[in-house]
Amino acid sequence: MRTKRIPRTRSLAWGASTAALLTGLGLMATPATAQPAAQPPAAPASNTLGEVIVTATRREEALSKVPVAVTAISGEQVKAARLGNFSDLPSMVPGATFVSTKGQSTANVQIRGQSTTNDAPALELPVAIFMDDIYYGTLASFSADFFDLQQIAILRGPQGTTFGRNVVGGALQITSNKPKLGDTHGEVSVTAETYGRHGSSGFESQGFFNLPINDQAAARIAYSVKDVDGYMHNVVTGNNLSDQKSYAIRPSLLWQPTDDFRLTAFVQYNHENMFASGYRFFGQGAVVANAQAISSSPWDVFQDVDGVNRRNIVAGQVRADWDQPLGTLTSITSYRTLDSFYRDDGDNGPLPMNSNSINESKEFQFSQEFRLTSPSGRRFEYVAGLYYGFENLKKSITFGFNGTVPGQFLGVLTGGRLQNETVTGDAHVMTIAPFAEGKFHVTDQLALTLGARYTLEEKNGYTRHANGSVFYGAPFDVHFRETWRRLTPRAILEFKPTDDALLYAGVSTGFKGGGWSLTSTNPAAAVTPLDPEKSTSYEAGAKVKLFDRRLSINAAVYQADTKNLQVRSLVGPVLTDTNAGTQRVKGVELETVAALFDGLRIGANYAYTDAKYRSFPGCAAGNADCSGNRVPFVPMNDLKLFADYAWSAWGGDLSAHVDAQWASTTEVVPTNYRLGGQPLARPFTKKDGILNASLTYEPVGGSWRLQLWGKNLTNRWYMSAPANYYFYYLTTAEFAAGLREVDRGVINPPRQVGATFTYKFQ
Repeated sequence: MRTKRIPRTRSLAWGASTAALLTGLGLMATPATAQPAAQPPAAPASNTLGEVIVTATRREEALSKVPVAVTAISGEQVKAARLGNFSDLPSMVPGATFVSTKGQSTANVQIRGQSTTNDAPALELPVAIFMDDIYYGTLASFSADFFDLQQIAILRGPQGTTFGRNVVGGALQITSNKPKLGDTHGEVSVTAETYGRHGSSGFESQGFFNLPINDQAAARIAYSVKDVDGYMHNVVTGNNLSDQKSYAIRPSLLWQPTDDFRLTAFVQYNHENMFASGYRFFGQGAVVANAQAISSSPWDVFQDVDGVNRRNIVAGQVRADWDQPLGTLTSITSYRTLDSFYRDDGDNGPLPMNSNSINESKEFQFSQEFRLTSPSGRRFEYVAGLYYGFENLKKSITFGFNGTVPGQFLGVLTGGRLQNETVTGDAHVMTIAPFAEGKFHVTDQLALTLGARYTLEEKNGYTRHANGSVFYGAPFDVHFRETWRRLTPRAILEFKPTDDALLYAGVSTGFKGGGWSLTSTNPAAAVTPLDPEKSTSYEAGAKVKLFDRRLSINAAVYQADTKNLQVRSLVGPVLTDTNAGTQRVKGVELETVAALFDGLRIGANYAYTDAKYRSFPGCAAGNADCSGNRVPFVPMNDLKLFADYAWSAWGGDLSAHVDAQWASTTEVVPTNYRLGGQPLARPFTKKDGILNASLTYEPVGGSWRLQLWGKNLTNRWYMSAPANYYFYYLTTAEFAAGLREVDRGVINPPRQVGATFTYKFQ
C-alpha cells in the first residue's frame, strides 16, 4: 500500500543531516564578535586546516569562500588515495556513483540523481567533464587515466552560467600541472601491484620533468604507462579481462614575455589496447546455475569471447592570458579527437548468443572561448565571455543476435534465425553561448551574484539501420536537424558573519540539449528528437571553520527539479529512449575535516539523496507508470570516512591514509523492484565497508619516497549498473515458467595491493 508518510529511516536521515547543518550555523553565531575586524589574524597553529584554492567561479578563490557546493581534491591527495581514473572518484565525493555502460571505456559519474546509460552521439552527458577547459561530452570520449594533476574539482548541481557547455547535474573540472619558469625539477614513480588471483599482477609508471628554456619560457612533459593484468578471470578462455594496458604523454610549454602576458600550450595523447571489460551475471535459469556451480566468485566470468578495447585520444590547447586594468583577457583554443574500437561478447555468457558486439566511435571537436575576468577583491567583480564549440561525432554499433541455438528463448524472438544488425549515427553539434556573471559586495559581509548564459545549440546528422532485427526494426536511413535555445540564469546571495564563516542561498538553472536515439526501432521515432532537459536547483549552504580553524564544515541542502528528463528503459526486450515528465531530487550533503592534534586529520563525507520521478508514464511494457519511483543508480545514504596521520620516525617523515565507504542499495531500472524491475539485482548495488589504505615514507632531505598501499582491503564487491539480459540466457521452457531476470554488469576490483617508489629530481 502506497502512502505519503515519510519512512522512519528517511526521517532520521533528514533529521540528522539537518541537525548537523543547524549545529554548524549555531556554532558560528558566537565567534561573530570574538575577533574584531580591525585586529590582525593570529598566526595559524601547526595543526590548523589550510585553504584550498579552486576556480569553480572562473577565478582563483579559496574553497571556503565559494558559495557553491564543490569537492576539491589536490594532486597530492590523488596520489595518496590512489585515484587512478574516473571510477575511483565516487570514493571521495558525497553521493556520487560510477555508472558503467561498457566498463571504464563507456561510463559516467552520477551526481545528484543525474546520469545516463545512453551513448548515442546526438545526446549529451548530464555531468560534464572539463579537462583543462576541454569539454569531454560523450561516454567514450574521456581518458580513464589521471596523471600529473594539480587538482580535481567536482561541482554539484547545474552549471549553466560560466562553464563552456551547459550541464544539468554537475561538472568535473580536472586541471593538470603546467610548466614553471626558472625551475628544473621532476619526478618518476614506478609501481608494482597485484590482485593476488590468477596471476593478475602488473606495473605502472608515471612522471614529469619541468625544464626552463630561458627566463621567459619553460617546458614540461608528463607521462603515464600502465601494464596491469585484469581482475576479471574468464573461466572459458583462461584470460584476465578488465585489464589496463595504456600509455599517455603530455608535453606543454609556457611563454611569459612580460609580467602581464602568459601563453600556455599542450598536446596530450592517450593510447589503450587491452581486453574488453569482463561482466559477471547472476539470476535465474540453468546457465546461471551451472556457472555458479563452477565458481561463485564475483570476479570469475564465463564469456566465450574475450573482446578488445582500443582507443586513441588526442587533445590540444593554446591558452593566452593578458592582464589589463579591466581584468584578465583569456583566449582558449582547444581541439580533441577520438578513435575507438570496442568488441566484446555482447551477451557476456558462455553461449554464442551475441559473440561480436562492436562499438566504434570517431569524434572531432573544436572550441574557442574568450573570457574577461575582473580583478578579485573589488566591490564589483565580474566574468563575461563567449563560447563557440563544434563537434563531429560518429558512432556505429554492430550486434549479432543468434537465434539458432536450440531451445533458447532468443530463438523465439528472432524466428530461429541469425540477425546481424549494424546501427550507425553521425551528429554535427554547434554551440554558441555568450555568458556574463557579476558579484556585487553590498557590504563587507553581504554579496549578491547574478549571472546568465544564453545557449544556442544546433544539431544535424543521420541514423542508419542496416539489415534489420527484431530489436531495432526494419532497415532505414533518416536525416535530422534541430535547433534549441535556452537562457539559464543564476542568483546567489551570500553572507559572511565572520572571516571563517559563509552562509549562502541560491537558485541555478541548467540545460541539456535535445537529441536523437541511435536505437529507435522505426524511422518516425528516429527523426523525432528527445526534448531538451531543463533543470532548476535551489540550494542553501554553510561553510565554516571552528575552534581556531581545526574543524571545517561544508554543508548544503538542495532541491533540483528537472523537466523532460531523458530516460532509457527496457520496454520488453528493447531499450527505449523517452522523455520522462519530471524528476525531483532533494538532498543534504555534508563534508567535514578535523585536525584533532598535530599530524592527525580525520573527516567524513555524507550525502542523503532522495531522487524520484514525479511523472513518468509508459516506462515499461503494458504502459506501466513509474511516477513516484526512485531514480536508478542513486544511493539514498552514502557515507565516506577518512583519516590522515603524519609523524617523524627513522630519520624521515611517515604519513598514513585510510578511507572507507558505505552506500545503500540503489534501484537499477525506472520500474523499481515494486513493479518487478530486477528485484534480484538490487542487493548487488550496496557498498559495505570498502576499505583503502596507504603508508608513505620519505627521508628528511631525501630525493625519494616509498608508498605501500592497498585498495578494497575488505575484498567487498558490488555491481554498479546491472542490466537484465534474460533473453540471452533463458530457455524457452524457463521463460514459459515465468523466469524473467538474469542480471549482468561490471564488478568493482577485488583486493589490490602494491608498492610505489618515487624519485624526485631537483
